[in-house]
Amino acid sequence: MSLFKHTINQEAIVEKYFSSPEHEIRLAKGDVLLNQYEDNHRLFYVRKGKVCGFLPDKHIAEPVFESSTDSFVGVYSFFSKDHRSYSKVIAEEDSVVNYFDGDTFDLPIEDSKELLAFLFKIVIAELRSRQHFAGQMAHEHENTLHKLIQTEKMATLGQMSAGLAHELNNTIGSLSGNLRQLEEDLSFFIMKEQSDNIKKFYLKGLEEGQQMSSIEARKARNKWSKHSTINKTVIKRLAKSGIDPKEVPDITEPAEKIASFWNLGFLIHDMKIAADQASHVISSIKTMGISNQNWSKNVNVNDTLKDALAIIRSLTKHVELKISTKENLSAVEACHGELIQVWINLIKNAIESLIYRKVKNPTVWVTTSEDENSIILSVEDNGIGIPADFIEKIYDPSFTTKVRGISLGLGVGLTIVQRIVDEHEGTIVVSSIPGKTKFEVSIKKQPS
Repeated sequence: MSLFKHTINQEAIVEKYFSSPEHEIRLAKGDVLLNQYEDNHRLFYVRKGKVCGFLPDKHIAEPVFESSTDSFVGVYSFFSKDHRSYSKVIAEEDSVVNYFDGDTFDLPIEDSKELLAFLFKIVIAELRSRQHFAGQMAHEHENTLHKLIQTEKMATLGQMSAGLAHELNNTIGSLSGNLRQLEEDLSFFIMKEQSDNIKKFYLKGLEEGQQMSSIEARKARNKWSKHSTINKTVIKRLAKSGIDPKEVPDITEPAEKIASFWNLGFLIHDMKIAADQASHVISSIKTMGISNQNWSKNVNVNDTLKDALAIIRSLTKHVELKISTKENLSAVEACHGELIQVWINLIKNAIESLIYRKVKNPTVWVTTSEDENSIILSVEDNGIGIPADFIEKIYDPSFTTKVRGISLGLGVGLTIVQRIVDEHEGTIVVSSIPGKTKFEVSIKKQPS
């Protein structure tokens, strides 16, 4: 009769052959059940706890197997010809173990068949368990090796970046110093030589920059177009400046001159922001891996957004940019320059994806708001969307969207975004369907 004609009842087998108080071993955590190469004629049943098998090799620190409650240990040595344990078996936690050390052929025939069938089942289960455990450990080793390689790459990149930052720092410092001198000399000349009205509009551009959104600028352009004597180029500048057409009739200087001096102040304003941000980026690279100290408890997210838009103003001209900011936002504790980096990357990614895919009526919406605990900034576009299988990978620095003929304008910038958001103990959430992709960043508000 086949050994497998009967249904094997493990509980009955355990009760019959692995329940004798005389064959019970109590192990404290760290106790050794079997030493490597020890002679063993016992099959152990782990009634409670967990034991692990180790190879005493300084190069292998991980266990080669682990057996928890209701599993069996010593299978290899019990069934092998020489009965030697191939590993050192140690209690991973306080455990209770029972063992069977009899000879199955000394049992009655029916009992012998029943026990042999059960033992064969144990062998198969043990082989399957060891194979699964070995595969799991190999996978973990592979992940560890990958992380180690990435760490070494980042360390090398950090060293290279520090050297590059040192060289760029001299150039950026020179540009910033020359820009400050240019602003001083130019402002001195204008304040001395020009009329009060020209001074007024120059200072408006220098101190405020461009505050008009693209929608507001278009509306203002329609007002200015009624002045048939002003050419279109001048009208575009005046529309962006926020200067009301009603102010011009009372001014003796021509509109062209007003527009030029406002634009001059505006250009210096934006160059100063760009130079400051360049200095911040260089500083961040030089101190890669070191916590940035330029934090403030009173950062206004709207101000950081305004500075970000000033830096990428030339890029925003290619899309319809709709800005909606909540007035009187609560302050957050943050690094002003790093938040600018976040907004630049998110908005730039959105615009580039729309341009690359040649989306009809490309539009980007940027919104600030707040709830009870956080300040929220969202960037939304009407592009093709991000495939679902890309969403979990977009923050990986080694991931590229330029596959399968798709390019979404995503890259290492999102890795920087996630790092900065994490440093600010914030969150970033992305949702995407064709026609609507939205990144939403939340930063904790300062306690009131």
